[in-house]
Amino acid sequence: MTDDTTPERTDERVDALPLDQGRTADLRLPHEAGPDRPVPAAVLLHPFGCWDKDAFLPAEASGTVPVRLFGDLGTALVGAGIGAAVFDTRFLTEDPAGGAGSDRFTFTGLVDDAVRLVEELRAHPDVDGDRVVLLGVSMGAEVALAAAERLGGDSRLVVVAPSAEARPVFQRWMGLDRRLEWLVAGGFTAPDGKVDLAAARADTTGRSGWWDEFDLADRFGDSADLEVLRAELALEYDTWERQARSQGEESAPASYWSDWFAQPAPYLRLAGITGAISIHVGAEDWTTPPRQAHLLHHQAQAHGLDSQLTIHPRLGHLMSPRTAEGLRTYGPFDPDFQRALVESVDRVLRPGASG
Repeated sequence: MTDDTTPERTDERVDALPLDQGRTADLRLPHEAGPDRPVPAAVLLHPFGCWDKDAFLPAEASGTVPVRLFGDLGTALVGAGIGAAVFDTRFLTEDPAGGAGSDRFTFTGLVDDAVRLVEELRAHPDVDGDRVVLLGVSMGAEVALAAAERLGGDSRLVVVAPSAEARPVFQRWMGLDRRLEWLVAGGFTAPDGKVDLAAARADTTGRSGWWDEFDLADRFGDSADLEVLRAELALEYDTWERQARSQGEESAPASYWSDWFAQPAPYLRLAGITGAISIHVGAEDWTTPPRQAHLLHHQAQAHGLDSQLTIHPRLGHLMSPRTAEGLRTYGPFDPDFQRALVESVDRVLRPGASG
């Protein structure tokens, strides 16, 4: 996702940091940064998908206007005196190889990039190597935790819309259980177990942003038994999972799904991490709902991390509010949220934040 119309930034400087195989990251720094005035820095880690270094989305994908989630966040961080390291995700730079992928196109590969960037920042003459934060959004939160575990020592983490459970458990919830939850919690299921599929189909705002294709009424009629739907949706999900892990699917190749599913639950990584973590989630997030953030926060506290959890009202998965019509959007970041996010980065970077 690239955009040639990105405006030139004149209030900062940009240094290139090496990754591997000729790839580089951009380190955006305040002009005043230098060896005699090193600044803290953040590594920005993307959500799942084909994101460029600015995390650009066209208007048709964001549901609002063209957005640059990391472009805007990087500008805000630099304005607060904090460097921001950004790069094109491997979903953009790697060949999916017809759905098979490679040993580079994996979740572990994303962690490799995050670890490499932290090491580069710690060695950079204009960066305070003791104050480098991993900032991950959605899947990027998982990458941040895995990178912190591998790096060892005190970590500084800021995670947005995290998942906490093991990927097979969480992915099944995303693909199956949340749909059933919505059919029940949304008032579409009667006491006798009959689901009003016609009413569910009409509620486009209720499932906006996470269940775009609703064909149940076409397949089962205006109403169906909840237990029948449970069985049918389970069969659909299991078919999807087998295909993703063996052949890949449109969003990622098999190499990625197989490796991601093999990772431990993100909250289990907290046992090997010390330091400080700030956790953010939208109250209306149906993708990584607040229960995941609560699990991560409680386990962080149990393991002695300095943990702060903030639940942002009226915001969804990518921390943007709904439209006036009630439809979910994917950016730009809500201004109040972005300010809170920058403040939380500053908080975990302060001396003593690691407890």
